Amino acid sequence: MPILSVVVITLYDTTHLSRCLPALMNQVVSPDMEIIVVYHEKVNDISRLKEKFPAVQFYCARGKQTQDKMLALGIQHSRGKVVALTVDHCTPEEHWCANIIKAHTAPYAALGGALEFGAQPGTVVNWAVHFYDYCSYGYYQNPVRRGPACELSDCNVSYKREILDRMANHWANGFHVPLMNRLLLAYGEKLWFSPELLVYQHRDIDFLDAARIAYKRGRAFASARVSEFTAGQRIFQLFLSPFLPVKLLGKLLLNVLSKKSHLDAFIRAFPFIVLFLTLWSAGEFVGFLARKHDDAILVTQE
Repeated sequence: MPILSVVVITLYDTTHLSRCLPALMNQVVSPDMEIIVVYHEKVNDISRLKEKFPAVQFYCARGKQTQDKMLALGIQHSRGKVVALTVDHCTPEEHWCANIIKAHTAPYAALGGALEFGAQPGTVVNWAVHFYDYCSYGYYQNPVRRGPACELSDCNVSYKREILDRMANHWANGFHVPLMNRLLLAYGEKLWFSPELLVYQHRDIDFLDAARIAYKRGRAFASARVSEFTAGQRIFQLFLSPFLPVKLLGKLLLNVLSKKSHLDAFIRAFPFIVLFLTLWSAGEFVGFLARKHDDAILVTQE
């Protein structure tokens, strides 16, 4: 039985996965581990990677799949005492796996760390998406302080197996990382930041795709939560939706300005960040208005 299982979700194509897998295979002082890749039917040339990385387990998520369902599939196939999650457009620092196992000797249900801007063009759109989306409004941007966390990124998070088994009824049909983390906190578990757990995010995206995805992810996030709310709570969320960009922008400014990292890139990307936050909020409004889980937010090669 491996000590560590690393589940990689393939959101795009083999270009990103071809960079992610070597970074995992060449970890320094890596523990006894397994690597599980979950890919969707639109991924091209997956057979080449299967031949190149025979030790990696590949599972195809057939049909229309959301990211949370692909994560659930990968976790269900994992066997490690600790399960780490990441996505194909990210590469971990070379000691990432060893540091995860070391950190999990402490009694924390879930651990995570920082996300850094990786090998991608430094366009204002890429920086805007990095700050507001991947870094969760600057929350995962370095420097990350060691200590309790209120959320952890699905690009850089790991869970103890015993916790996942205990909460299996909550994620069997879909592992939504933000909602699972909130549930763990509600049950009195602890989420923890470890600065040495570092992942680099690589993705080049154009303006139209970034705008469309901001809206769709906001809608998906709201539709995943709406079943938890009473009618009154849903109406309250609808009322708050127009004010959400102000709240999110305040959170982003607080995080970025206090950390003082990449301030020049942040200033250049600021107008696009405001636009994407507004589109995310519009998506949330529609998600709450629809009153049902939205399976239309699918994993595609966007």
